[in-house]
Amino acid sequence: MSNRIDELLTAGSFISGQKIAKEFGVSRTAVFKRVQQLRKLGYCIEGVQKKGYRLVPRFDGLLPLEIKVRLKTKIFGKEVITLDSVDSTQACLNKLAEKGAPEGTLVLALEQTHGRGRMNRSWSSPRGGLWFSLLLRPSIPPMELHKLTLLFGVAIVASLKPFGINATLKWPNDVLVERRKLCGILLEASTEADRVGHVIAGIGINANNSFADLPSEIRNSAVSMRDILGTKIDRAELLCGILKYSEDLYLEASEKGFSKILSLWRTSSCTLGQRVEVLLPDGILSGLAVDIDEDGYLVVKYHGGLKKIYSGDIILL
Repeated sequence: MSNRIDELLTAGSFISGQKIAKEFGVSRTAVFKRVQQLRKLGYCIEGVQKKGYRLVPRFDGLLPLEIKVRLKTKIFGKEVITLDSVDSTQACLNKLAEKGAPEGTLVLALEQTHGRGRMNRSWSSPRGGLWFSLLLRPSIPPMELHKLTLLFGVAIVASLKPFGINATLKWPNDVLVERRKLCGILLEASTEADRVGHVIAGIGINANNSFADLPSEIRNSAVSMRDILGTKIDRAELLCGILKYSEDLYLEASEKGFSKILSLWRTSSCTLGQRVEVLLPDGILSGLAVDIDEDGYLVVKYHGGLKKIYSGDIILL
């Protein structure tokens, strides 16, 4: 009954609570309660006396119901929360995770006022982009968590292909198009000793926001799908594609390990075979990025031999 009420509201015109109640043989109180539930999920439902209720179309296809109808996943997107504006989807979802939210819970926002990337750097998240966080509860040791970043990178590159975008992967967490940043991935985890409590995968994609929406200091290094294609894209289609690809890889990794993901990452890499500078705590290492090892760490060949890079900023030369 609830989903059928949702469908009536998504028609876009006013419909009275009395008509909805009569249609489904429920009380007007039940209709009112469902409207309140939808509002808590992030729907903007207008209520006007003597006219009824109407859904205000401000979410551009990113309503929870519309996403769920198109999803072909078992876990990812199990619960979908769409917000108009939030400080950080990561912070919002972390609170839900600590309260026991199920794996696959997704928090999506039309804009973030304090979005962040690696090393707590600010991440510009204006309206038009695709900004979301996904809750994972993986059965892997903490030492393997960084491989999930590579997994999501592979899934995003695959999901961009149907839109005609050939993206590449920069180690460890960037998705680039012609060396300009289209997407960033942020993994944050709650761990205890050798156990992973939960992981929050944050993904930010410059989708329908344009070049002009980005801060001036990053315009030369960033790009959006809208600017590449010259038109807006269906963000819900992109989101559902990412969730499907990443879930398939996630389930495979849980059974067979990450070897396939590492191989796919190598195929899509713009890092391997390139001269790089690695910004390390004790200085800058210059060399040739030759591979990622079985643990997902970058291997750089330099004048002193080979060095594994566990973390750090990479500059492509």
